[in-house]
Amino acid sequence: MSPHLWELFKTIVKKTSLVFLLVFVSNSNYGQIPTNFRKSIFVEIAGSGGLGSINYEKHFFNQNRLTLTWRAGLSCAPIDKNNGTGIVFPLMVNALLGKNAHQLELGLGQGFTVTTKGSFFALTTAAIGYRFQPKSKNWFYRITYTPLISYLIDFQIQQWAGLSIGYTLNKKGK
Repeated sequence: MSPHLWELFKTIVKKTSLVFLLVFVSNSNYGQIPTNFRKSIFVEIAGSGGLGSINYEKHFFNQNRLTLTWRAGLSCAPIDKNNGTGIVFPLMVNALLGKNAHQLELGLGQGFTVTTKGSFFALTTAAIGYRFQPKSKNWFYRITYTPLISYLIDFQIQQWAGLSIGYTLNKKGK
């Protein structure tokens, strides 16, 4: 990997980490959480967590046609005989664009993997997809293109996709 690309990815990792820190600090319980900030759980087959993951998502910004969310997930995946099984923690910030049930979803984050043999991996995760979530319903569905971008040892992009079904714990306006 060229020094220029390495510096670019270090910058992306630093900025993504800063966004996560700001999101978590801004969502601390300093009083009543506004009711239009939904909290959801969803299962993703394939996608940002590898073979599959369970995720928690929280909206932290909602205005007009733009909603911003953060998500944290947990997954387990076999790596290889040298590394054993990996425990994957996908962390992402997503933008939902659209006012109705049909939304474009864009996301960027980091996937951290710790293996049973003590190895550590980090991948940049990205997402672009479609989300169907009627405002009056608790259930939602997602289909996303989720490339996994490796940059620690050499630069690689793994073409990947995900399919999700989720449940909103608190509907808007409740």
